[in-house]
Amino acid sequence: MSSGTILVIAIALIFGVLGARLFKTVRIPQVVGYIVIGLVLGVSVTNILTKDLIEEFRPLNYIALGIIGFLVGGELKKSVFKKFGKSMVVILLFEGIAAFLFVTFLTGFFTGNWGLAIILGALASATAPAATVDVLWEYKAAGVLTTMIFAIVALDDGLALLLYGFANAIAKILVEHRAFSLYEGILKPLYSIGGAALLGILVAIIFRLILDATRKQKHEQDLMLSFTFGSIILIIALSLRFGFDMILAEMFFGVALVNIAPFYSQKVFDSMKSFSPPIYILFFVLAGARLELKSLTVFTVITALLYLGGRTLGKNLGAFIGAKLSHASSKVAKYLGLGLFSQAGVTIGLAISAFHNYPSLGLSIINIVTLTTFIVQIIGPPFVKLAIKKADEINRNVTEEEMLEKYSVGNVMQKEVPYIKPHMMLPEILDVFSSSDLDDIPVVDAKGEIIGIVRLSKIKPMLSRNIPTNLVIAQDLMLPVIHHAFPVSNLREAYKTIVRNGLSFLPVVSEENHRKILGIVTLDAIKEIIRKETIRAKE
Repeated sequence: MSSGTILVIAIALIFGVLGARLFKTVRIPQVVGYIVIGLVLGVSVTNILTKDLIEEFRPLNYIALGIIGFLVGGELKKSVFKKFGKSMVVILLFEGIAAFLFVTFLTGFFTGNWGLAIILGALASATAPAATVDVLWEYKAAGVLTTMIFAIVALDDGLALLLYGFANAIAKILVEHRAFSLYEGILKPLYSIGGAALLGILVAIIFRLILDATRKQKHEQDLMLSFTFGSIILIIALSLRFGFDMILAEMFFGVALVNIAPFYSQKVFDSMKSFSPPIYILFFVLAGARLELKSLTVFTVITALLYLGGRTLGKNLGAFIGAKLSHASSKVAKYLGLGLFSQAGVTIGLAISAFHNYPSLGLSIINIVTLTTFIVQIIGPPFVKLAIKKADEINRNVTEEEMLEKYSVGNVMQKEVPYIKPHMMLPEILDVFSSSDLDDIPVVDAKGEIIGIVRLSKIKPMLSRNIPTNLVIAQDLMLPVIHHAFPVSNLREAYKTIVRNGLSFLPVVSEENHRKILGIVTLDAIKEIIRKETIRAKE
């Protein structure tokens, strides 16, 4: 990799982030900014990201799609299948097949080329998770609609592969006048899906065994992240080697892991989410850079618009009918179709396969898919945002720490606090505890400076030993003060310190004098804030 290539990575990341921030200021999802910056940097405008460079970054695309597939799979817990399993299957079949039929007939009647039309119909059934999921995470969405969107974008690829296998076999009859091939039409797609499922589940089982063996070691988090990333890349390599569907294999890995290791896997998914943003940004910038405006003809544009219209109508109508028939939530029936615009990975992959299979149709398929992919990647994210906004599911997936971000320690600190003096004897100390609901109490000297903390749990064992109470004073019992907070400290950081160190409170001290105690912030007070914020988020 040359210095020029590394410079391009820096440009793509920096301008991608700037573009995202610009679009967010006008309330447009950040992924649109990445794609538009890609268009500007790409072959259609400045040509900074040349065709050769885009090809050089192909492994990065695989990694990005692999991470996305894994994280989407992690959303499909056993409880989700139990609650929405029937609805998922019915909606999936209706929205996928409806898009297939609408696109096939609209493009077929316009072009008169039914071989081209049936291939485009099969490609239209797929939904790309990347841009859709990015919006759901950006707006911290949670709820029945969000869950269903995760499920459908995860399962759509399997249906698209089956439809493409069938369409490919029919297209060969129409274009090349061949007989129907059982292998091309049915067996090959089933092999791709079955192999992906087996690979993903097998890696998840091995991952769980290694996780059990290493979880007590130091640097567990670093080991976990490295092993997860390595597992994702291993699945990519084996999928490409054996012809399995890569995204499906990663999704099965995520689904299997979250269900066989529900507690430990949460840390795994959190680590990958924290690690992946730069890879996502480059992926979407490169997606925008691929569009070649100069190669588009009137025929391509009209066919692409018919493809887009048929796909949109099919996805929305199919999702609505499927939701109604399966008695899904009214939110799902009304808004699910708005969350299924995006297409990319599998659609582009199958389009490239069609390009090689049908030389006479290949260029038209590539141009139509490239143009429509760019359009839906631009319009898709705002529609996903609209759907979750209409369903009132924005900011429902906020962590406890994020709830505390807007508070300072001074907002919740307790100023009236019982103190223990350094020379108090044990009976006096017990009197202080009996008149307080605290299990730990600060030891404060005559200057009002904290010099230690007495824990009730340390006193209790002494009471059964018949030790003369006048021989024990506070200084003998107190523990050193290691952690403290200031009134202006962020409550989120104070909460993390308390939980990480197993404390019941933090002393709040003056910024001028770090020993001068002003009050305490207790774990119970912080939990009360979390409770109120949780109720407010659900209103």
